[in-house]
Amino acid sequence: MTVNQTNPRQLTRAAQPLIHCITNPISIHDCANIILAAGGRPIMAEHPAEVAEITRNSHALALNLGNITDARMKSMPESLKTAASLHIPVMLDLVGTACSNLRYEFAQKLMNIHMPELLKGNMSELLAMSGQTAHAIGIDAGVQDVLTDANRSHLKELFQEKTSQWNTTLLITGKEDMIVSANKCEFITNGTPAMSQITGTGCMLGMICATYLAVTDPFTAALSAAREFGTAGERAEKNSSGPGSFQTELFDQFYNLL
Repeated sequence: MTVNQTNPRQLTRAAQPLIHCITNPISIHDCANIILAAGGRPIMAEHPAEVAEITRNSHALALNLGNITDARMKSMPESLKTAASLHIPVMLDLVGTACSNLRYEFAQKLMNIHMPELLKGNMSELLAMSGQTAHAIGIDAGVQDVLTDANRSHLKELFQEKTSQWNTTLLITGKEDMIVSANKCEFITNGTPAMSQITGTGCMLGMICATYLAVTDPFTAALSAAREFGTAGERAEKNSSGPGSFQTELFDQFYNLL
């Protein structure tokens, strides 16, 4: 698909790209539905014997390390090799790489096979992948790693150096998101704490990124996804009374964004 700087949502709805997702069962249903809400078409194949074929016919590949299994650890490298050979863009969500040596080492393996066009993770996960000390609490970022005014310049410099070294774009999520490339950096404050009260919002954001990655450049894909999903969360909170209604509203608000 042709890279275009126009509104990614409009491009996605026109192109209806097929997004191959190898993700975790905890959020797989919501991941498929958020891709549909964005205008894409999801396919959630993970069997090692078929993933290369599925990736070959897709427009973007989304890899998520949450709840990792032996089967997915076989499937992801095969899909990644196929995507690399056909120049299909890839989003890798580094779930848990700051709390699990298994996932950290596996992520390094994937990045050595082919550097994804977009790496997504929270601050602890990206610090860990950058060789820095991280303080993750499970799959959540530790309070010591939070983006602040005091460390903003240092983190921007660190991650811009890494994106230049790795030739990729980073989406670093948190109360304030960072989108970083070798020569650009944006900070996004859209969103609400209510988004952390339901499972899978981080995974869904990654899938929106992958969907937009099929029709635009990585920086624009990440920036648009973070802004839109955060805005949808803010609007959903105003129209909900708890996590159940919030989840439903989140899908509706995201789908209805202009």
